[in-house]
Amino acid sequence: MTIAQEEIFGPVIVVIPYDTEEEAVRLANDSAYRLDGGIWTTDLAHGVEVARAIRTGVVHINGAPRNDEAPFGGFKASGLGREHGPIGLSGYVEFKSIAAGHIAA
Repeated sequence: MTIAQEEIFGPVIVVIPYDTEEEAVRLANDSAYRLDGGIWTTDLAHGVEVARAIRTGVVHINGAPRNDEAPFGGFKASGLGREHGPIGLSGYVEFKSIAAGHIAA
């Protein structure tokens, strides 16, 4: 369905039934847009494992809010780069490496 494939902003939720965890991860990853996702679970450690398998820029577990100091941005067609935190600043910095050899006698 279009609503499950597009990046829709607003108070919208899409609920798609699934039979296995692998199918749920496949469905979550089956979109050109990957900005944000969410997991509800009673097993936090397992929720983190599933979150690692979902290819979105942010995954909220049990409704946890996004940390403003953490990098924010999506995967695929959901934007370019990252905002916030030290990683977000890297777009405004020119990095330079200097390698020095031996001093001539």
